[in-house]
Amino acid sequence: MVIGSIAVLVDDERMSRLSLEQRLVLRAPYRIPQPALFLDRDGVLIEDRHHLCDPDQVELCPGALSLVNHARQQGWPVVVITNQSGIARGYFAWDAYERVTDRLLALLGPNALAAIYANGHGPDAPSTSWRKPSPAMLLAASQELNLDLKRSLLIGDRLSDLQAGARAGLPWLVHVLSGHGLEEQAAVELWGTQVSSDNHTCELTLLNSLLEFPYHRLKRTA
Repeated sequence: MVIGSIAVLVDDERMSRLSLEQRLVLRAPYRIPQPALFLDRDGVLIEDRHHLCDPDQVELCPGALSLVNHARQQGWPVVVITNQSGIARGYFAWDAYERVTDRLLALLGPNALAAIYANGHGPDAPSTSWRKPSPAMLLAASQELNLDLKRSLLIGDRLSDLQAGARAGLPWLVHVLSGHGLEEQAAVELWGTQVSSDNHTCELTLLNSLLEFPYHRLKRTA
């Protein structure tokens, strides 16, 4: 009986975790591994509205549409990875999140994104969950779309975004001061110094906004 009870508890925990993790894959896997552009959503791709659940408030950040279009033209799949703790906190449900997603896709235009990975975990989520700084969403995208993480990059406004990218083995991380970027700048710069001193192989770039992104770094893929 005790063993059976433990099994049920583990299964319940697994189901609870899975109910807080959602993927929207918008294309078939690539035949050969491709580098990808990973973007955080709130504060990077769209303006941060703090637990956004109203599609009428969705607004692209300056430079976001141009960057997504340029990446797509160069053959780079664009993948959004987003923490949505408002779901665990009870502020909104997945159906509200999906309406926001529909509005985002409409603003970006057809075929703009390869996939969106989201989780509704709160701050107390286990390290094995999808919640950043865990690299789990990047790893799932890599497996399901056949992405080459060793040639990919990530843009985020929070330290947790960058930590997720580093843990996934990405060689290039970009921190923008939009969204929560300004308030997290000091922590990001300190972390960047520590990463460099540890001889980590990733490069950290600091930008005021996506308008400053060096487009020439996104070279056309085969």
